[in-house]
Amino acid sequence: MPRKTCGFGFSCAAMMMQPGLEPQDCPNIKTCGLVTTLTPEEEVELIRVREIQWQQAQEERRRVEERIWVTRHRAAIMMLMARGCSQTLESLGITEPIAEIATHLETLRSHLQHFQGKYIAPEACEIHRYSVKRPYGKYGYNKLTAETAIFEPSEKETKVRVIHLSHDDDPRNLEGQRGIDRRNSLTQIRTQLKLAEAALAQAVALASVAVEGEEVLAMNLEEQLELFPILEGD
Repeated sequence: MPRKTCGFGFSCAAMMMQPGLEPQDCPNIKTCGLVTTLTPEEEVELIRVREIQWQQAQEERRRVEERIWVTRHRAAIMMLMARGCSQTLESLGITEPIAEIATHLETLRSHLQHFQGKYIAPEACEIHRYSVKRPYGKYGYNKLTAETAIFEPSEKETKVRVIHLSHDDDPRNLEGQRGIDRRNSLTQIRTQLKLAEAALAQAVALASVAVEGEEVLAMNLEEQLELFPILEGD
């Protein structure tokens, strides 16, 4: 003879708080046997036992038998929450990377403060080295060159494309090169931030779709699941 099982999929022993209780001995056996004849939202009455705190002492607890009305839909949720090893945001590793992202952003903001008040060269702008012949020799000079006239002039009234930075060891050339390096670092940081932004936007979109699906399911339930505390499975 095949072994009887709960039509809703509950652990009868956990639901009635009776270790070893078999489905055929469960007071809900007749109701559970009708499960296939019910619609997903048709309600039936089930008996269950819960342990509650008695009086005010945490160590004093009593078991009470209660009757609850559930649908197949709510019963399915209760059963899976009790027996299906339901996961959380923490167990699935969601909350940790969110916290790490927030930490990384704070660290990045702190690092970027070091660029404030320092020269940062524009994009499409580089330092070019050129040689000048003099009667007493050939000398190397440097100039900061842009694709268009964007620099403030030293003498003219209109903007210029070139700023002369003098010799290799001249402070103007050294600081100009540092400005190029800072610009390059910041544009690389910008690239990574845009990649992170796109990844986060995709994560938000996935979460939005999931939330919309949950809201549709919630609208179809006659009562909120919170009205029926989740049973602890065995």
